[in-house]
Amino acid sequence: MHIHELLQRYEAGETDFRGENLSGADLSGSDLIGVDLSGTDLAGANLTFAYLNRANLSKANLIGTKLSGANLSQADLLSANLRDADLHGAILYSADLRGSDLTLALLLDANLISADLRSVKLAGANLRGACLRGANLRYEKRCYEGADLRGADLRGADLRGANLNGADLSKADLTGATLSEASLREATLVGAVLTAANLKGTFLTDANLTEAKLMQAVLVDAKLERATLSEADLSRANLSGANLTAAILSKSKLTQAFMRRSRLNRADLSRADLRNANLTEATLIDAYLGRADLRDAILVEANLVKAELSSANLTGAKLNGATMPDGSVQE
Repeated sequence: MHIHELLQRYEAGETDFRGENLSGADLSGSDLIGVDLSGTDLAGANLTFAYLNRANLSKANLIGTKLSGANLSQADLLSANLRDADLHGAILYSADLRGSDLTLALLLDANLISADLRSVKLAGANLRGACLRGANLRYEKRCYEGADLRGADLRGADLRGANLNGADLSKADLTGATLSEASLREATLVGAVLTAANLKGTFLTDANLTEAKLMQAVLVDAKLERATLSEADLSRANLSGANLTAAILSKSKLTQAFMRRSRLNRADLSRADLRNANLTEATLIDAYLGRADLRDAILVEANLVKAELSSANLTGAKLNGATMPDGSVQE
């Protein structure tokens, strides 16, 4: 179909253009609000700054399509193919992207607030500076796989309150990202970079953060029960009030970490590096600290009842008022 014909028919009130071949078409800046382009071939098309609010683009071929600055708020992009698409600065507020393929897509500074991203493929996508507040990326048994964000660039992204339960963020770069109050239960963050990220109050229960980089991250009041943090780097991270009950922190780096009043009951801290860490009033009941390095750590008024400390290095550690494994209180 010729572009002029489509636009004339749309102006006349027609909205049904399902299955048309519009590959390579130039529709930049076009007003196509509410148009039905489901199943349409728009590969390599130019839709820069187009108005596609509430448009139906389900199962459309949008490989390599230019959609930078386009308004796709509340659009239906169910199972659409957006591989390598340019969505720089696009507005996808409340858009339905379930099952869509955004592998290697450019979503720099995109607005994905409240978007439905269940079962979406975002491997290698560039989401730097994107806003995903309240976005739904959760895993649902028998319905939706967790979102695939492996290796995605999410530096500085806003993910406040986002649902990322079961999502795969292996080796994703979340440097400086905001994830406060987000839910990442059972999420995979193996090798992910979360340096200086804001994870205040974030739910990371049963998450896998093996070898994750969390230097200087803010994890105040974070929920990390049963989380795996083996060999993770949490140096200078703020874990004040964090719940790490039964978490696995073997060989993790927690040098100069601030862990005041954190809960580490039954946590595995074997061979962990806790030099100069501040564990004032922390609870470490039945924690395992085999060969842990606690040199110069602050354990003032900490509760270490039944903790395994026999092979830990406590040289220079401050234990004033701490309750020791045998129940005695240090003076």
